[in-house]
Amino acid sequence: MLYTTTVAPNTLGLLTELMDKPYLKGFCLVGGTALSLQIGHRISIDLDMFTNAPFDVNELKSKLDDDYPVFQVLLESQNSLITNINNIKVDFIRFKYGFTYPIITEKEIRLVDIKDIAPMKLDAITGRGKKKDFYDLYFLLKKYALPKILDMYQVKYQHTTIFHVIKSITYFHEADTEPDPVIIDKSVTWIRVKKKLIEEVNRL
Repeated sequence: MLYTTTVAPNTLGLLTELMDKPYLKGFCLVGGTALSLQIGHRISIDLDMFTNAPFDVNELKSKLDDDYPVFQVLLESQNSLITNINNIKVDFIRFKYGFTYPIITEKEIRLVDIKDIAPMKLDAITGRGKKKDFYDLYFLLKKYALPKILDMYQVKYQHTTIFHVIKSITYFHEADTEPDPVIIDKSVTWIRVKKKLIEEVNRL
């Protein structure tokens, strides 16, 4: 079951179109939108499309430009293309760490398993955690204990030290200044999220 009401109709429509493009068959949905579709916790507006394989950025750019009249390149580099398609931010990225669990396909949408999303969320928080990433981790903790998510992280990102990751989970300085994401359960506030994460880290 996918919680399609967590994604705006135009975003969901674009996602369905992109999934049907032959030249995007190697890409799957990751990030907050993939998580929202699977657990239904918040509204998500961006699309993150990842692949394990290298891809030709110029070729992909050309094909998307042909297919979509409203198409803009925001940023590009090797194996990375950040775009605006139909006024929706869509990232195409090669994910060099790979996916540990099989890709899920539902309603023709290819999604990364939640057990792969969890360590990726920790990685996002470790880099520069946005408020929505902390909210996502809060809801992931309803499914997996923090030690389990940390284990998943170490399996995927073997080169990093876990101490910095743990410290990042309770570093809210930048996130405090950001607007709250639209959460389905209105009882889950930013104060509640921070309290929960601090408690979980203190239990380690």
